[in-house]
Amino acid sequence: MANDVKKILLVEDEPDAREIYLDILKGENMDAVGVGDGTEALVELEKEKYSLILLDIIMPKMDGVETLGRIKQSPDKYGTPKVVMLSNIGGDIAIDKAMELGADGYMLKSETEPEDFVNVVKKYLE
Repeated sequence: MANDVKKILLVEDEPDAREIYLDILKGENMDAVGVGDGTEALVELEKEKYSLILLDIIMPKMDGVETLGRIKQSPDKYGTPKVVMLSNIGGDIAIDKAMELGADGYMLKSETEPEDFVNVVKKYLE
């Protein structure tokens, strides 16, 4: 493969959380870009292909489940990245819906320590 660099798109509406996650990823020498909502994510995915998307579920404008649906419906437009849903709520109905739509997994932000976050990301990049 000509380009072995694995790019990560972090979609998180909370600026402080987005910055913390990006700092963690970049601290591990990962190529990561952050955007604030699903609409911005789709624009970014049209410009660049990503190996992994970390997609918050609850966001303004377009939530994570709708964003996931659009990505999965248009692989020619958005590529075929792995998608891990991010949520603060365990047992969220939206997580079930996202898994039905083809999400590769989910992570509970409130229960994930930074080192665990890195390990989860590395697992999905393999």
